[in-house]
Amino acid sequence: MIDTIRHRGPDDDGTWCEGAVGLGFVRLSIQDLSPNGAQPMVSADERWVIAFNGEIFNFLELRPRLERAGRLRSTGDTEVLLEMIAERGIAETVAELEGDFAFAAWDRRERTLHLVRDRHGVKPLYWSARDGELRFGSEMKAIVVARPSAPDTTTLTATLLGLSGTWGQATVFSGINAVRPGEWLEFRDSVEPRSRSFATVADFADEKTWRELRSLSDEAVVDRVGAALTRGTELRLISDAPVACLVSGGVDSSLITVLATERESDIGLYHADVVGDSERSAAEALASSVHASLHVERVEDADILDQLAPVTWANEVPLTYHLNSVPFFLVSRRVREDRVKVLLTGEGSDEYFLGYPQLAVASLVGRVDVVKDAARGLLSRLSPRAADLFWPRRNGSYADALRELVFRFEESSVRRTAEEAFAFIPEDERRLHVLSLELAQNHLVSLLHRNDRLGMAWSLESRFPFLGHELARVAANLPGRHKLRRSWRVHDRRHPFQIDKWAVRAFADRTLPSTLAQREKQGFPVRVWDRIAISSEAFRDGFVVDAFGLDSAARASLVDDASPQWLLRVLLVDTWGRLFVQGESVDAVSAHLRRVVALRG
Repeated sequence: MIDTIRHRGPDDDGTWCEGAVGLGFVRLSIQDLSPNGAQPMVSADERWVIAFNGEIFNFLELRPRLERAGRLRSTGDTEVLLEMIAERGIAETVAELEGDFAFAAWDRRERTLHLVRDRHGVKPLYWSARDGELRFGSEMKAIVVARPSAPDTTTLTATLLGLSGTWGQATVFSGINAVRPGEWLEFRDSVEPRSRSFATVADFADEKTWRELRSLSDEAVVDRVGAALTRGTELRLISDAPVACLVSGGVDSSLITVLATERESDIGLYHADVVGDSERSAAEALASSVHASLHVERVEDADILDQLAPVTWANEVPLTYHLNSVPFFLVSRRVREDRVKVLLTGEGSDEYFLGYPQLAVASLVGRVDVVKDAARGLLSRLSPRAADLFWPRRNGSYADALRELVFRFEESSVRRTAEEAFAFIPEDERRLHVLSLELAQNHLVSLLHRNDRLGMAWSLESRFPFLGHELARVAANLPGRHKLRRSWRVHDRRHPFQIDKWAVRAFADRTLPSTLAQREKQGFPVRVWDRIAISSEAFRDGFVVDAFGLDSAARASLVDDASPQWLLRVLLVDTWGRLFVQGESVDAVSAHLRRVVALRG
């Protein structure tokens, strides 16, 4: 199991075993590079043993009391976490943590295993219980290699529908479960866990903060957002290993870069220059403004096709949800080649501050829908069947019901929790607050999954200043007018006269060159998929043909009659199945793809 995920920690490894209990660890040395930071680590009183993945960003604030008690031997965060657990227990400890973490803590006295994951789900943690035996790991591969598992057809179908398949408890493997974000599992004398939620993003909802923010002027709101982002960036710069910034050319990564380089002068900037979708000029302008070196990884169409199998293997789920995964994988390789271990990125801003173009459009369309719904109601009274045929409802469709079923109704649970958390806000104002928490609890987790798997494939840890607790609390309670705001100018051609993530852009106006502060969101675009041709031989002897029982005629229909977008999704799922179900090597699948996929023009 350790060998399977050695890419996550090439610096060291260790095991601790006692009877039927074993903990294994591979180390990426970031805090306390000395042997004193080695894991698994045993507490000073020898009661607790821990294997811990991640970072506790506020560990320096938590150290002094433990130092006074003489409990610490190292300078890193692992021992701070461990000795806090030994002194105060898990419940009191996790309540004080700001960090990205997943850990397994074994209580030798109570003979109880605790699996715990941070509230945003930055760090992964999976478990599988079968035949009285429990296995867990940071990647599903670590479990599959020791215990082969069949695909979970429901979750796999979700990826064909274009859904992520990376959040919630269910995974693409039957019998392998994810520890949910903010979840704490306790195994005592059984492989059936006791589950509790110790923290969720809904906990950031706070009536006092909401009322305070409502009363502030625009300038004061921007001050609060800027101060919180600055604090989040400072905490995520704490490292005994080199740190760099991923620069997309967008406002979020640009802000982080400016704040980081003001505090650390030797930070390098890295950019994926995707040919045909380049934002290199914006990245170069930023590098020039902060007087930092920019390292560019040029990504050609052929590179994306060549790396499809390796990236799928690293990602562990089909790439149907994030087609831009390959450029991130390649720029991560470049960062690690330069011996950097930590990368700051801008994830979290678009979720908490509503930065997706479709959300701004939806805000405008929503006003039109009020009129349309009234008209539909009139038609429905005249002829209900005609109304359903010519003017179908936006909600309540079979597709919506299937989506809920695929996700085991966890989306509904997240929505209810968010609604309850913001019950203090009038209903007409509540919608955008609930939407922010929904995005942070589902879509954001898919982005964090991508960054973790594809970065850690090259032993590179991603950190996210926009997920700092102070900033998340401000953003969750921020009135909607500070996120989406009407404007008399065409801010973005996709949603003219509507400014997205207003507070972030207002802070950027103070901080960035004017040409960068108000740039349209590009979203790490990759459009090579519009320029490929997939052969009818692509699925011969493949996973999809086997899973769906397709004969030669059905296989021909799949290729001849499908839209390019659908055919691509099927190819991406087939690639996953060849690797993880049929057991083909990465090299063999890459060779197959080179034979059956060609670039047009």
